[in-house]
Amino acid sequence: MAKNELQKLALSILSTKPIVFNPDLARVLGSVTAGLFLNQLLFWVGKGADPIWTYKTVKDFEDETSLSKHQQLTAQKICVKNGVLEVKYKKVPRRRHFKVNMVKVVELLKQLQQEREKTNLSIRRKNGHPVVNAPQQQLEEIMTAISEITQR
Repeated sequence: MAKNELQKLALSILSTKPIVFNPDLARVLGSVTAGLFLNQLLFWVGKGADPIWTYKTVKDFEDETSLSKHQQLTAQKICVKNGVLEVKYKKVPRRRHFKVNMVKVVELLKQLQQEREKTNLSIRRKNGHPVVNAPQQQLEEIMTAISEITQR
């Protein structure tokens, strides 16, 4: 059986869809679990009835990410502590609603990018290669767009 056929077979056996995970979220939050948690919330932002607040149960998160209740609560605390997430509980029984602070997420990613550029700049200067600043410009464009959207 060819490698591609084995991959197709393995994917057909899986009962859930894979999720995309961006390791930079884990880096800026200092936690893989928090990065995965925020990553999944970012996926759902604006897809529910409320464009700002996202409702997700513990079971929803567990089904989507395999994070246990304890892991979710730890990740939630880390995200709140870093200012990227606001949580409120509504109704009885209590339901968790999440609001992602996109401005703060972009700020943290911008800081990470700046740290990388400093490191790359010193490496490139040693090697004599030109410094490319495209990611920084992209982040600035994103910040401008978020600023325009939140001022409406």
